[in-house]
Amino acid sequence: MKRLFAAVFCLLLAGALFIPGSAAYVRTDNALSEKEAAHIETLFNAVKDSYGIEAFFIINYDYTGGDAFRTYARAFLEDNAETDDAVVFAVSSDNYYMNMRGKAGELLVDEDMDALYDAIADEDEEGEQYNAAVNFYARLNKILSQRTGAAIPEQSADARTQEAGDEGVFRPGSVVIPDEISPVRGDRLVDQADLLEEAEETALRQKLDEISERLQFDVVIVTTEHIGSRSPMEFADDYFDYNGFGYGETYDGVCLMISMAERDWWISTCGYGETALSDAYFMEYIRYSKVITKLKNGCYSESFNAFADIVDDFVTEAKTDEPYSRDHRYHVWKIRTAGVCVSLAVGLLVGYLVMKSKRDAHVSVIRIKGEAAAYLTGPVQLGKSEDTFLRSNVRKTRRAERVSSSSTSSRSSYSSHGSHTSSSGRSHGGGGGKF
Repeated sequence: MKRLFAAVFCLLLAGALFIPGSAAYVRTDNALSEKEAAHIETLFNAVKDSYGIEAFFIINYDYTGGDAFRTYARAFLEDNAETDDAVVFAVSSDNYYMNMRGKAGELLVDEDMDALYDAIADEDEEGEQYNAAVNFYARLNKILSQRTGAAIPEQSADARTQEAGDEGVFRPGSVVIPDEISPVRGDRLVDQADLLEEAEETALRQKLDEISERLQFDVVIVTTEHIGSRSPMEFADDYFDYNGFGYGETYDGVCLMISMAERDWWISTCGYGETALSDAYFMEYIRYSKVITKLKNGCYSESFNAFADIVDDFVTEAKTDEPYSRDHRYHVWKIRTAGVCVSLAVGLLVGYLVMKSKRDAHVSVIRIKGEAAAYLTGPVQLGKSEDTFLRSNVRKTRRAERVSSSSTSSRSSYSSHGSHTSSSGRSHGGGGGKF
């Protein structure tokens, strides 16, 4: 029996040693697949090669925080770092912690810890630990790029391209934006993040082309793994401008940009787009529309098609009548029709309930009187009273563990910058947020 237990223990130990995702550069509670672990390793190496910093990432819910967790994170760094220029970012069940040394301590400050956690907060709460790790390295790259002036590393022009002899490993990348404005209009749909099936992509591209040419108004959609050092607004503006989009002298059109690493969406309007798709009404409508709700649920094809349809309706209305606004609301006739139907249904229901209550009232009175007669023969009896606890809603909040900055340091928003000038000198509007 002892031999049997010993054999089982050895097998379990061997299995634990070969769990995917247990590599020295990352530690997560959820085991990573071989593809995921290999992808995270490329992100780790990209930071190391570009900035000379080893960046380790930990999620360990066995700890709630405190001295024990800080000791664990520092020990992980000591055991795995090969140089003196390293940082470890660790997340426990209750808080998060960062320990830096060498070059990492010179380039990173305490406030960066909060920015790094903000980048992974949604994924951490939802248990999407692989996505949390991807977001961590994307945000760290952005911070280090801004501090050093170095370009964010590009492992591949296409994030989903598989290198020869390295099948199944995804390389992070960003859509390349030309340095100069292209004289030739680009493809109105670029799905670099590979969110659409081939048939969905073909159908959507045909729809965007048909709408754009009919209205003489470019409707553009681009998805990317990350946006590099640009802000979402800058990326969407520059992508639209430098890829040759926009009709007429005012470059009429709109661009929807999706960045998966940062979970950003941004809509850039240009020319007549600032009138037909106003920040004051269109952006508020989009914010609560099917476009964003489907995007949050991962229904990308439905989200993008809804965006194309809404833009079609808004621009068509603006060119034939007047732009939709709070005084001239989009699909107001549908709302009124629905209101009439609801009113009729409510009227019928109320009528039915009134008739039913009159019929039931007589029955109730008879029953009550019969029961009341029994009370007249004796004292009033009060039954036992109880409070029943129905449900509990517990919300977990991370707290930062702060230590000295020299060595250690321990969501869906929406914004609009209004009318502004892009790097190309063109006027743009729009807005965006997180999904």
